[in-house]
Amino acid sequence: MITDQELAQYETQGAVTIDGPFSEAELDRAEAAWDSLKASGDPPYTHPDYVDVIQHPYFEEIAKKVLRAQAVHLWWGLAPHERGPTEPPYADYGEQWARGCHVDIQATWEDFTATPRRMRAELWFWLNDVPVDRGAMRILPGSHRPIMEHWSRVLTPEHKAQLPRVHGLQPPPVSEGQIAYPEYVPNLGDTPWVEQEPTPFTAKRGQILILCSAGLHSAWQNEDDVPRKAMGTAWIASGVPCGLPKNQREGVLDFFPQLKEQLRPERAHIVPDNFTWLHESDYEPKWPETFMPDQR
Repeated sequence: MITDQELAQYETQGAVTIDGPFSEAELDRAEAAWDSLKASGDPPYTHPDYVDVIQHPYFEEIAKKVLRAQAVHLWWGLAPHERGPTEPPYADYGEQWARGCHVDIQATWEDFTATPRRMRAELWFWLNDVPVDRGAMRILPGSHRPIMEHWSRVLTPEHKAQLPRVHGLQPPPVSEGQIAYPEYVPNLGDTPWVEQEPTPFTAKRGQILILCSAGLHSAWQNEDDVPRKAMGTAWIASGVPCGLPKNQREGVLDFFPQLKEQLRPERAHIVPDNFTWLHESDYEPKWPETFMPDQR
């Protein structure tokens, strides 16, 4: 499953890669399903071999351990995720990080340290190898903690009650064209976030990246000649309310009932029966305490 050492790395660095339970034959079926879905554009719940991956008990049990919860259910995910080859000339690594680094989840440090954890468990299941030059995700280890501690300090009690929520934010410089502007992630140390060097999280086929996306991370160019293939899923502890932007929430409301119909009866509980746990939290209205100083 997941060791105490791996859990400790997740808590201190915000990311850890662990081994999965699947045989080579099972991985072959899963990758073939991924390829089929990418080619057809069909919804993921229409392919039995793909559904068999997500309903494997391993993912649920890992999510329970990560979230310190007795029961969990899916929050988001299942769609095939591709990082296709990039045509040269390739972008400078420093420019990629400065342009792409962001957080996806907004939560406080109290949310992260609660039992059960008021945070989503993000599990990136790799269907082929992820060497450093095949678009391996870049992560700034440990950045989740000062950022969540910042939200603990500045957010109003009313806004803290709406967390965790999916709410993409970037460090400065933030342009007026970005959806969250003038909300941002402030620099919280001597070196600006965009000047720090992230770590490429490589993996072998069948491994799983457990990510806390309240920390800074970025997509990356794929300098290989084959795509990086992933299935990204997210889980939440039962009873923990959370927020999604309007379009993402509507996608879950449409997708989950159809997925539930395809699950084996003994695994159907991983899709919740209702959506009382999921509220809409969009980019409007914005929260002034998250604004850049000159916009407050």
